[in-house]
Amino acid sequence: MRKLMNLFLFIVSTTIISGLYGIIHNQVTFAISSEYFTHFKFIQHHLPEYFIKPARLGASVIGWNSTWWVGLIFGFILGSLWIRNDTLTIKDRFKAFSTICITTTTVGTIGYLIAHLQWQPTKHYEVINFPNYGGIIDESIQSMTNPYAFLRAGTVHNFSYIGGILGLLLSIFQLWKHLRNEI
Repeated sequence: MRKLMNLFLFIVSTTIISGLYGIIHNQVTFAISSEYFTHFKFIQHHLPEYFIKPARLGASVIGWNSTWWVGLIFGFILGSLWIRNDTLTIKDRFKAFSTICITTTTVGTIGYLIAHLQWQPTKHYEVINFPNYGGIIDESIQSMTNPYAFLRAGTVHNFSYIGGILGLLLSIFQLWKHLRNEI
């Protein structure tokens, strides 16, 4: 029964930490490009008007909604792996989860550096295509004042998704390695 309670508390913790990570992440990318949210994410997420004023609140809501469930899934995976094994402690699992957070942040930062080099106003890009969103997004893009910052923020988001998956794989390997060392 104690293992199930620890599993539950671990999953709740990873869910909250992930949601808070999403809020902070979106505040950082909002600073890179507010238009990424006002011209794309608010439309993509069908955010109600009362969450858009102020716009940073909307970015926070989207950040929470986009990440809490990842923490739920990752927490379940890390918490339930080898649940019958007594050598893995809650501390080991939190270390593994911190690996996910650190990897996600690092890969997102690398994404920003790459995007900063790639998306420069000196280069010319004719087409920005957002399939499946049609006219609303297309009209919104035409009214942007800084499409390069928009592309940088989008790149950071994409790299962060990759970082989350890579972090999960690294954390599973970390737990597996810990178990192998205990045998």
